[in-house]
Amino acid sequence: MQRLSEAQAKLSEAFVPSLRLKLLLFAFLLVIVPGVVFALMSIASARLALEQAVGRQLAEVAHDTATDVAELLSREQKNVAMWARQDLMREVLIGDIDKRISRLLVSLTQNGSPYLDLVCIDASGRAVAASAPSLLGSDYSGQSWSRAALAGKTFLAGPRQAPGDRAALEIAAPIFDPERGDRVIGALLGHYDWARFTALTERVQRNTKVLQLAVDVALLGADGSVLAEAPPAHGVPLLGENLRTAGWRAAQRPLPVRHAGFVREQNVDTLVGFSAVPRPEAAWTALVMQPLREAFAPVDRLQRRLILLLCGVLLSALGVALLLAERLSGPVHELTEATREIAHAGETRHPVPVRSRDEIGQLAIAFNAMASRLKQAQDDLVAAAKFAFVGEVAAGVAHEVRTPLGILRSSAQILGRSLPADRPEDAELVEMIIGEVDRIDRVIEGLLELARPRTPQVELTPLAPVLTRALDFVEGQAREQGIVLRNEISQSQRPVRCDPEQIYQVALNLIVNGLQILPRGGELTVRTVSGGDGRVGFEIVDNGPGMPPDVLDHIFTPFFTMRKGGTGLGLALVQRVIQAHQGTVSVESTVGQGTTFRVELPTAERD
Repeated sequence: MQRLSEAQAKLSEAFVPSLRLKLLLFAFLLVIVPGVVFALMSIASARLALEQAVGRQLAEVAHDTATDVAELLSREQKNVAMWARQDLMREVLIGDIDKRISRLLVSLTQNGSPYLDLVCIDASGRAVAASAPSLLGSDYSGQSWSRAALAGKTFLAGPRQAPGDRAALEIAAPIFDPERGDRVIGALLGHYDWARFTALTERVQRNTKVLQLAVDVALLGADGSVLAEAPPAHGVPLLGENLRTAGWRAAQRPLPVRHAGFVREQNVDTLVGFSAVPRPEAAWTALVMQPLREAFAPVDRLQRRLILLLCGVLLSALGVALLLAERLSGPVHELTEATREIAHAGETRHPVPVRSRDEIGQLAIAFNAMASRLKQAQDDLVAAAKFAFVGEVAAGVAHEVRTPLGILRSSAQILGRSLPADRPEDAELVEMIIGEVDRIDRVIEGLLELARPRTPQVELTPLAPVLTRALDFVEGQAREQGIVLRNEISQSQRPVRCDPEQIYQVALNLIVNGLQILPRGGELTVRTVSGGDGRVGFEIVDNGPGMPPDVLDHIFTPFFTMRKGGTGLGLALVQRVIQAHQGTVSVESTVGQGTTFRVELPTAERD
């Protein structure tokens, strides 16, 4: 009996399934059972599922098209409004006697401008300046755009017939009296070339070809008529047709702003994605269309190839299962070696490669994140120790040096007042002593700032006003130095969690540093950026001489400076402020090409 039990135990051990056999069985069951069930269900449901998928894709393309149209309208409205706010426009009051407004309007319609013409009228509706001389003196008082603009409102409508019998979008903005901001002294009208909307639909059509999606794209007016369309890839042109009268479901009523979806137009066997242009004054709809025969072509191919596909997938799954059993040990070994490196050296030489998206892949991602955060924590500790040391030095230096410095400065001033007027070289030496004493005092003040960091008063703050304020502050300095400031600040960026005054000082410090390094004729750009992990920020970019790698390694080190007369504390303060905000500041530079400082701060969504 005992021998029988031992034999059964040995037999059981001999038939214990290995990991490879388990994976093979699992792959077989995982593929063949769901595959057969799916094959039976897919034939009946594939058409409906494909219709939904293609319809959603068409709706997304329509939504993107509507967004592009809205952005174009918004941008051009802002352009016309910006031109109307020029100080030069005050000459509307005197009828543009010296023709400066007309010259401006002519320049705005040249060099590939999308505007067919621009007209400036006075408060009576008479054209006092225009890009086309034939329009001067015309009476526009009865036009809807002039009534709206002279009432202080912006205007947008189209398509309308512009001079020269060309279709155009009318965009008008009021011209306010610079002396009295609420008084309208005239209006500016721009005829935006309607062909640009046709070009936009053609661009969307070309872009969809990359997705292997051959579609027709059209722009629908509020009355259901087709205002613009790309050259049709299928069927006949629809330009000028009233689709509402033709019974199209997508054109039966004006859509609410931001509404999007898709319908199946049975009368023309077409799937139509639609999206309202998010501009209430336009009430347009973007249509993206594809014939049903093309939308459902994959279903026919699916029916013919489903069996071959299942067989191929099954064989592939079995092969993958074989490889997987042998490759499981590789990532585990890499993780083990990386863990040993951290245990001995405190960091890894290279991140663990992520070879898959399964649990092992997620483990590798988590390990790399842990190693990165550990390195960041070590860097933060080093920076904290560095600032703590500087703070201790600063407190001692300020205590021991400031009083003698004050005595030295006062003595120098008294000495300067007692010098005879016939010895200017002595007065110059006294001024040099006072200047150097003041410079030492500024260094001590910077050290004290490092020693006594102010706790940020964190609040949700849009970056655009903060950055614009910094640009406005240095505008005069840049103009005197002959440096071009470029504003690429987005007004739609998510707000960040920060102390607005401290971030303003950071931005101002970085901008001023750029102005000080740039030669006459240089350019400095301030732009907002979006980072990862719930962060947004800004970049300060200059096209100056740049910095070599050995300088970049010490750029945030206290007292390190390459500028004559600099204290070397500005960038150290910037780094400390950004670290106090749980953000990051980095720099990239190439000798002869310029430098980019990038600041990223956490947003509210990150919490």
